Amino acid sequence: MEKRAIPDMLLYDCRDYWIKVDREVVIGLTDHGQGHIGDIIYLEISPAGTVVRQGGRCGSIESGKWVGNILAPVSGMIVETNREAEADPRRVNTDPFGSGWLYRMAPTDRKEIDDLMDFSAYRAWVNERGRLEEQDGQGS
Repeated sequence: MEKRAIPDMLLYDCRDYWIKVDREVVIGLTDHGQGHIGDIIYLEISPAGTVVRQGGRCGSIESGKWVGNILAPVSGMIVETNREAEADPRRVNTDPFGSGWLYRMAPTDRKEIDDLMDFSAYRAWVNERGRLEEQDGQGS
């Protein structure tokens, strides 16, 4: 399994999003997540002012092999989207923790943030998921 970056100053959810917490939160797709999706060719994020609940759809993402929804790791209102990443979705692949961030949000339930994983829990979760995928691949 390929080793991917997992910065220690961020929080993570089980859908491969990273969350940088300050007064607002910045949300992006993890290195593991973008690697799993593949080369991203299309990205659309709900506009600023959109209110979403944790797990709710707030955009869409497409690669050559996959199409899916962007889901909110916490509830809140989107206050800014990364227009540069929407115009050049490959930024999510090439710099997922930098210029490839997805959106900034004002969280409405800070308790949801407490339920997110720190980097060591996320790393363990990614490793376990990889181990299970390898087992499934050998059983086919």
